[in-house]
Amino acid sequence: MRAHALSLVAAAALLPGCATTSTKVDPPAGGIVHLFQQGAAGGHANCYWFETRNGPVVIDVPLTTTETKHLANSMQHPYRIYLTAAKAERFGGLATLRVPDVPVYTTPAVATEIKNHGDNRLARLRATVGDDVASHVEPPSPAIEERTHDMLEDVEIELIPLGPAESEASLAVFLPKTGELIAGDVVAGHEHVDLTWGRSVVWQDRIAELKALEPKLVYPGHGTPGGPELLDQTLAYLKAFHDVVASKVKPGAPARISAADAMAIKQMMMAKFPLLGRPELLDKSVPAEYAVQLAALPAAPVAEPGAQPTGTPAATTTTTTTTTTTTTNDTAKTPAAAPAPATVKTSSSSSSSSVDDLLGADSGTSKSKKKKKK
Repeated sequence: MRAHALSLVAAAALLPGCATTSTKVDPPAGGIVHLFQQGAAGGHANCYWFETRNGPVVIDVPLTTTETKHLANSMQHPYRIYLTAAKAERFGGLATLRVPDVPVYTTPAVATEIKNHGDNRLARLRATVGDDVASHVEPPSPAIEERTHDMLEDVEIELIPLGPAESEASLAVFLPKTGELIAGDVVAGHEHVDLTWGRSVVWQDRIAELKALEPKLVYPGHGTPGGPELLDQTLAYLKAFHDVVASKVKPGAPARISAADAMAIKQMMMAKFPLLGRPELLDKSVPAEYAVQLAALPAAPVAEPGAQPTGTPAATTTTTTTTTTTTTNDTAKTPAAAPAPATVKTSSSSSSSSVDDLLGADSGTSKSKKKKKK
């Protein structure tokens, strides 16, 4: 059943015209989670849902009103909705699916990001997709502030707030009894990952958090679901990408990567991972990661006032009196050696701000440290 379900996604991508339409996939063997893959307008992003006695629980909502209605027609009236991230393809159709009073939850960081940047993100897509994209979405309840265990009628779930990875913050949903992990954009399903904010190092911490759950089935934000090997594949990709970009980062390097070097890195990553989809993500990921790594280099040491540059002979002054001649040497002080470059775990906000000007987009930085349970 699992192989058949996953093959439907691959087949849909190959059929003429199907690449622009949404796709529904039944749960794989041993699972209860359904996949709804958006069409081209929503970047083929995945939404998920599973049944409870009180109705379906939906994780993420399609971008467009049309596809949100398509998703709604696939199930009974939703019992609850969770959002994994503050990207438009995760919340765009929320007003349609939450009618009349379906509760919607996410983390405070994600809710704040939607409040601060949601309308701008929707507006950019309305410019290309049209009125099928809402102009405004009310943020969901910011109720999930720490890892939370919950029972949704007969289904046990773990709600896991996550720090920066592809997005500034996100939410993972884990079903312990079946071992199903809905990881959102923290995990890639046989595709290149979106490193638009240059978080290749700190993202690896998110993978470690998810691996600790020991999931049996992993559902990514884009691409095809699979087993725990998707976590290992994403981790290997992040490490390789960081190292390839690092080969071009050195003291004195230009503030922006050259077009030739960016293309060379893209070709290297495509050669290392020839079977991954969405290689166009590298066009923004490479310059962003380069900017972040360059900014993380240790600053050049600054000499103390009056100190001689290293290697410069000290000046000698001679003072003569009627009785003695005294020679004074102003010994040069050599600046302490700069610390060796260390692997820098770029913070969520600092990595975003360092490439804001480069990419011309809002970072959606948000933070929350209250404690509250949902």
